[in-house]
Amino acid sequence: MKGETGNNGAFSEHVLAEKLSKLNNSQQSIETLSHWCIFHRKKARNVVEIWEKQFNSSSKDQKVSLLYLSNDILQNSKRKGGEFVNEFWKVLPACLRNVYEHSEESSKKVVTRLVDIWDERKVFGSRSRALKDDIFGDGAPAPAPTPPPPASAPAQDISGKSSNSNLNSQSNPIKIARKDATTLRVKLAVGGMPEKIVTSYQSLFDENLNEEAALNNCSTSVGLLEKIEKDLNEASISGNQQQVSSLISDFQEREASVRKFIEQLEGIEALRTSLIDQLKEAIKEQESKSELVCAQIHVRAFLTYTRSLYYMWSCLYCIY
Repeated sequence: MKGETGNNGAFSEHVLAEKLSKLNNSQQSIETLSHWCIFHRKKARNVVEIWEKQFNSSSKDQKVSLLYLSNDILQNSKRKGGEFVNEFWKVLPACLRNVYEHSEESSKKVVTRLVDIWDERKVFGSRSRALKDDIFGDGAPAPAPTPPPPASAPAQDISGKSSNSNLNSQSNPIKIARKDATTLRVKLAVGGMPEKIVTSYQSLFDENLNEEAALNNCSTSVGLLEKIEKDLNEASISGNQQQVSSLISDFQEREASVRKFIEQLEGIEALRTSLIDQLKEAIKEQESKSELVCAQIHVRAFLTYTRSLYYMWSCLYCIY
């Protein structure tokens, strides 16, 4: 991606917040900021955190622009890695659900259209169905009869309504949702530890084939680079400048491919690191709870033993 460094500059949270505040509903505005965010995809977590803050404090019109920005980033960043898919999954369900539940009809259409697009294009992989269930429940609306807009084309006449997407951190992470009159299904609440682990694992699972392909392609490309380097040395010794020039061109092209595969593998490895961190956090949490439970068990066992002794001595006292 030539020239990106000059056009995009270094990442800055202040700069991003300013850019988000100036975002409008035009295609150019959304595409430009989306390009900037994707260029800084290694900062995906920071980008999404600032996006969420801006979304929660935005006017109803800008909420729509921010939703379309997330759509553009999601669809155009997937081929480079799953960083944004993983991070946006943590915040979008709550934002979309709140807008859908508390906004006017035009804003509901935005939510429905975006969710349909993501489901159709498998943006979140197999989690798209869960996203629909989380936002619409069992009363999901039928897909819009009109064809969905392209990834970067926002609707000019759609507005949203101000909402607050903060979650109750004390809520039960596992919810029971009624599927029909006789069947219950377990549903993980967005933001809870079980949902975070499932989400991270699903993101990594979705990238499994891409990781295998990137590893194979990277290994093949490295082998070709070694061969080209050997041929280049021989051509240099023989003084064949035409062959040297051709081999240098091949070497640069193959080297660029290796860099692309490495970037893809780095993105996948970031997902794996995130999953490992969350598993460690879950283990630490469960160990802490286990210690608390064990302490309570010992206390209760001691009380039971004390009561037994008291009862026994009471009985002996009555006898004598």
